[in-house]
This record gives sequence, C-alpha cells and structure tokens, in this order.
Amino acid sequence: MGVARLYKFGTPYNAADLAGVQFAQTANVAYFVHIDRPEQKLTRNAHTDWTFAPVTYGPTIAAPTDVSASATSPNTTGYVATPYQYVITAISDDNGQESRASDIASVTNDLTLDGNYNTVSWTAVDGADRYAVYKGNNGVFGFIGGTEGTSLRDGTPVIVADLSDTPPKATNPFVGEGNYPSAITFHEGRKVLARTRKRPNAVFATQSADFENMDTSRPAKDDDAYSFALVGKRVNAVNQLVSTTSLLALTTDSIFSITGGDKAIGPNSTIPKKQSGRGSSRLPPIEIDETTFFQPNQGSAVRALGFSFDIDGYRSNNISIFSPHLFDNDTIVSWAYQTEPYSCIWAVMQSGVMLCFTWEQEQDVWGWTVCETAGAFEDVAVITEQGVDRVYVVVRRTIDGQTVRFYERMALPHGTDYTSACHLDCAVTQVYDPPSQVVTGLNHLEGETVSAFYDGYAQQDLVVTNGSVTLQAAASVVSVGLPYTAEIETLPLVLATQGGSAHVNRQTINKVVVRSLDTKGVEVAIAGGEFEAIAERLAEPMGALPDIAARDYEVKLPAYWDDSATLVIRQTQPMPMHVTGLFMQPDIGDD
Repeated sequence: MGVARLYKFGTPYNAADLAGVQFAQTANVAYFVHIDRPEQKLTRNAHTDWTFAPVTYGPTIAAPTDVSASATSPNTTGYVATPYQYVITAISDDNGQESRASDIASVTNDLTLDGNYNTVSWTAVDGADRYAVYKGNNGVFGFIGGTEGTSLRDGTPVIVADLSDTPPKATNPFVGEGNYPSAITFHEGRKVLARTRKRPNAVFATQSADFENMDTSRPAKDDDAYSFALVGKRVNAVNQLVSTTSLLALTTDSIFSITGGDKAIGPNSTIPKKQSGRGSSRLPPIEIDETTFFQPNQGSAVRALGFSFDIDGYRSNNISIFSPHLFDNDTIVSWAYQTEPYSCIWAVMQSGVMLCFTWEQEQDVWGWTVCETAGAFEDVAVITEQGVDRVYVVVRRTIDGQTVRFYERMALPHGTDYTSACHLDCAVTQVYDPPSQVVTGLNHLEGETVSAFYDGYAQQDLVVTNGSVTLQAAASVVSVGLPYTAEIETLPLVLATQGGSAHVNRQTINKVVVRSLDTKGVEVAIAGGEFEAIAERLAEPMGALPDIAARDYEVKLPAYWDDSATLVIRQTQPMPMHVTGLFMQPDIGDD
C-alpha cells in the first residue's frame, strides 16, 4: 500500500555503519551510538524538520562571570594576612542543572578577627534562579552558602566550607577515537551507555534527569554521573543494555543485573551481579512485559530472560528448542515486536526467510512459523499507527529481470468483511467508484504473474502489462500482488494401542473436521496424498458469496497409508484462512 510522500534527510552514518548503530528515544529526541562514530542525537522539530547533531556533554546553564572578591578589614589587631579563594555556580530550578564552577576569585584577609569579612560578587546568569558559593581549602572547594542575589558575604564568624559538597567537575569520557559508546538505554531517569573500544566492559550513566551531562563531584553526590566496569572470567564486552526492574547488561560472556540495593543506582550505590553464563550477540534484544528476548553470542537459538522468584534472580530459557531446524546454519539479522493486533516477534533471517514467533505469556502459548516470499526479506520494523502496530519489511525481489528492493507493509486483519482482505505479497489495494474491470498502478510488478482478490472473489495467473491487469468482472475493492501458499502441517499421530505406540504402525486418516473462522478456499490432505477442497457453500443462493463465519467443515479423505500420518491444510488462493481446531479420525494398521 502506498504513502503520500517520502521525507528524506542526511545522516552522519554510512551504509556500512548501520549494523552497528543502536539508539534510544525519549519524546522527540533519539540518541544514536556507534563504536566508531561520536554520539549523535536526532531531534524532531516538526513533521518535515528533523536534524542530526553531535551530543555535547555538560550543563546548558553557563557559569557566572566577572567573579570578584573584596576584603573589608576594620580590625587589624593581631592581623594575619590569609589568602581566600571562591568559585560560584549557577543553578536552574526549572531543570535542576548546576553550572560548572566559575573562575577563581582570590582575596587576602583575616576572617578570624571580629568585623572583618569578604564580599564575593558576580554577574547574573541568564536562566539562573539561584547561585551556590564554594570556598577553597587546600585546593578543594566546599559549599559555604547559596543566594538568589549576585553577592555573598563571608565573615566573622568564619563560614566553614562543607567539603562533602563540592562544585561539579567537567567530565566527558567519550572524547576522541576509541572512546565512543556503542550500547544505550534509559534507566531510572538517566541515559546509560556502554562499550567503547578502549573500555569494552565499562558502563556509563549521565546525571539524573540530565541526559547530556556527565559531570561529577568529589565526593560523589547521588545525582552525579557514574561509571563502573563489569568483571568476568573472560572478555566481557557489553553488547546490550536493557532497562527492566533492574538494569541488565548483556555481555559477550554473561548477563549482569545492576541494582542500587534498596535505592536507585548511583555513584554510591552500584551493585552488579552475574545472572547467567550465556552471553548475548549484538542483535538488539526485545522486551515484552517483564521478559527479555535475546540471541546468544554463540549458536543460533533464541533465549528468553525473565526474573524468577524461586531463585531470586534471572533465568534464561531456550524458546527455539522445539524448532531448532529453523535456526540451523542461520541467524537473525533484524527483528521487531508487534503488540496489537497480534502478539508476535517478526525475525528476518540471514537466509532471507522471516520467522514469526507467537507469544501469549498468560496462556503459556508460543511457537515459530516460517514466512517465505518471492524474494528475500532483509529488514523488519514495527510502527504504531492509529492504535495498532504495523509491520514494515524490506524485501529484495527480481522484477522484470531487475533486482529491486521494496518497502512493504503488512495488511491488517480484515475483520468481519473479508471482501477487503489482502493476502498477497507486494500488493496494491485500489478502491474504484464506479467499479472498474481494469486495475492500474502496478508498474512495480511489470511482467510478473500476479493474483487478484476483488469483492470476495479470486482470480489467478494474471500478467501485468503496461502496469495494469484486466479482471473477469468490474470490482469496487481490488488487491493485486504476488501469490503465495499458506500451509499448516500437524505433527505425526502418536497414540497408545494394545500393541504399544501407534507410531510403529502404518497409519491413515479417514475423516477430519476443520474448525475455522472466516476461511475460504482451503484444501486438506494427508501429507503425500491428494488434496480435498472444503465445501463452503451451504444454503446460500448461486452468485452470492458463501457465509464463512465460524463453522466446522467435515472432510472425508482418500485412503493414504504411511508410517507417520500427518494432516496438511493449505491455502493456494489469495483468500483468508483462519483454522482454530482440527479433529481427526485415524485408522491404525496392524503391521
């Protein structure tokens, strides 16, 4: 289905960089990281105004200028000239930022004598609501007071500097090649980054609620930026960061859970614990409720990571254990989660097929399905549109002898009106008023053999010529695209008989009842046998569409004996197929 327009703008990345890019988004700003590129932020200013810019770390509020200190010394009895130093920071109550320290102002006085004092003054800072004054003590500055004005008096009695509260220190660990982060997430009001070339096992977090500020203090304050290293027995590069009830670091060697004990994680409360000995690949994990899905660093399976109360920690399970053949000599290159109207993970494989993982945690239902097309899937994304998740894929196809790539969007379920359903690949849906027999706008499928579904009827083996096809009859709602076959095959029958397991006997299936919903044009067969079409029409008059609401269809099958009788249900036409149950009458041989 087409879009009205395509908006383009440049990025700081090359095509070869894209596989190594990770991002995290908050509101209209997305932060992008790559191990060989400085961190960037993408800002959406308007529908057609998007900008990339390097991230500059530090407070946005400026430090006070024109700082001076003057001495008032009316008492000179026993006067001992003593040097005093001061720095000032500006504070914004709107965002909680504190500027870096001003230049040092120095003055000589003796504040131990009654009546003597120093006056520190400065120029007002735009955006500042108040100021903090720090006094030096052997080169360390400690807090002595705050004011909403632009001056402060320090005098008898002498104000003792609080050396546990020092001004912010300019800090940026991401300067220069080898120091660019490549993993990112948000957790507990901070932006968390990890994995540089020089420090692959390091984790860094910004100041609380300030995603572009890595400044620190000494000693550290609870809202300061912080960093730490994850130590393992082997090389332990942080491939992924995931925010759940704790901060998860998925490394090449293992998985760590980082908490702050009984409070938020901070520079004074960082507790990393190893949870699993299975490392993660660089494929971004998928978070569904309290479960994290990831691809291991070794092998090609998919694992689910979730908190388990019985071990008071995280447990990792292999969710591809029943379908290992789908992952043999293959690996996931891109995946995305669709919440509504389905609960599915769509995973594009290196081989060009796409797997669909159905996940219903409440019902403990899950399984994998193979999706193939006339071409190769290369990428997948899910975008929420009007309250539902739409699946977009990049597909490489050969059309009219040329290799082309398409951005394609999966159609939504057709609901109660199946006449508007679209069960075709690379399809275009047209609405004609008045009805038309000629369907245009098919230049992207020039020379291809396509199928059409129109007003509830199907027509196959149409060839696109000059961007159009001609239907057998005029229609109002028409979808034209590349056909595919949908197929379901059951597992072999394993029944207990007096002679033992039926699996060692030859088997056949005499009759089957197919329970379906909104299904039309389906065929049934024993694997290897002849297909029988389901008779859909009951009492409907000729020329009218059959009623395909929820119904049980009974099908008698030709005898076909095999060592393992399995049932195949297939749809070769561009029509809906929704099978909800199968009931079989088997026949077990004596041999």
